[in-house]
Amino acid sequence: NGKTDKKTLTHLATDLATHTGNGTDPAAGREAPATATEQRLAAAWANVLGIEPDQIGREDHFFDRGGTSLSAVKLAIALDRQITLKDVTRHPVLADLATQLDGGGPQHTQLKADTALLEPLSQSPSASYDAQAGALVCFPYAGGNAVNFQPMARSLAPGGPAVHAVELPGHDVAAAREPFAPLDQVVEQVVAEIIRLGLTRVSLWGHSSGTAPALETARRLQERGVDVQRVFLAAQLLGDAAGRRAAVAELTQRTSAEIAAGLSTDSGYTELGELDAERAEHIGAAYRHDCVSAHRYFADALESPPAVKLSAPVTVVVAADDPFTAESAHRYRDWQLLAEHVDLHELTDGGHYFLRTRPAEAAHAVLRAAVLPASS
Repeated sequence: NGKTDKKTLTHLATDLATHTGNGTDPAAGREAPATATEQRLAAAWANVLGIEPDQIGREDHFFDRGGTSLSAVKLAIALDRQITLKDVTRHPVLADLATQLDGGGPQHTQLKADTALLEPLSQSPSASYDAQAGALVCFPYAGGNAVNFQPMARSLAPGGPAVHAVELPGHDVAAAREPFAPLDQVVEQVVAEIIRLGLTRVSLWGHSSGTAPALETARRLQERGVDVQRVFLAAQLLGDAAGRRAAVAELTQRTSAEIAAGLSTDSGYTELGELDAERAEHIGAAYRHDCVSAHRYFADALESPPAVKLSAPVTVVVAADDPFTAESAHRYRDWQLLAEHVDLHELTDGGHYFLRTRPAEAAHAVLRAAVLPASS
C-alpha cells in the first residue's frame, strides 16, 4: 500500500540475525527432507513461499516460514488438491504434512475429512486440554479461515489457552465445494463441539464480521451453563441499524468478481490476485456472505435488543490506526447494549488485520484480559 512497516521489518531482521548468526548458512541445523514426498513437498513450499528449496527442513513449520491462509490455498492447488486447507492447518510441519500426503489422494482425503468446524491450532491436535489455562475459540474475519489465527496461537504458546479456530463451511477453496452455512447453524455446531470436547473456562474471539457469531456463541454457551470467561470483539464497533442495513443492500448489489477485485488491494487479502478468477470470486462470495450475516445479526440486535444481556465480560480490541474503528475511544461503550461489562484494549498500530501484522500484541490482549476483573 505504499507504506513502510518499520516495526515488522525490524522483527524480520532480528529473526534473520537469530537464524543466520554471523554469516553462517541459514539452513544450518535443519534436517533435510528425507523421503520423495518430503522433497516434493519442500519444492512446493519453496515455490509458494519464495524460498530456496535447500533452505527448507523437514521439521519446518509452514506458517513460521511465512505461510498465510492464501498461500496455503496456493500450496493445495500446486499439489493438485491432494490436501486441503484443513490439512495444512492441522499438519503445518513439513514431515507431518508429507505423512498426510502419503495417506492417499484426493478421494481418500475427502473420505477422511470430518465435518468438525473447530480446528485446534496447538502444536499437536492431540495435546491434552489444560482446564486451568482454558480455551480460546476464534471466529475469522469475512472470507477468512481458521489459518488466520495461526500467528496469534503461536504467540500464546506455551502456557496460554488452547486455541481453536472455526473453519467456516464453504470457505476452503482448495477443498470440494460446499454451501455456505447460516450464522445460526454455525453457532449451534460450534456450541455442540465445545460441549462435546469438554472445554471449560472458554473465551471467544471474533474478528471483524466474526464478532457476530462469537457473541451469539457466548450467549448460547451461557444458556447451557458453560463458563464463558470473556469475549474479545476485535476490529469492530457496533454501529447503527440503518448503517448495517445499507451495507447489506450495497453488498448484495455487487458481484463476487467485483468484491474480489476490491479485496485484492486490501492488506488482509494480499495474495488474492495470484489465484485464478474462479477461486478469487469464491472468496469474494464468502466475504459477502460473512459480512451480510454479521450486518443482519447486529441490525436485528440494535432494533430489538435482547431482554438479557451477556454477563461475560467483553473486551473490544482495536488498532489505533484502523480507520474502521477510528471512533473506538467513545464508541466502544455502544457494546453495552448487548453486554453488561465492556472494556477497551487498543494496540498502537497494526491496521484492521492486526492478527497478521501484530500477532504478539493480539496475544498480549488475551493474556492481559485473563487477569482483569469484569468492569463496566
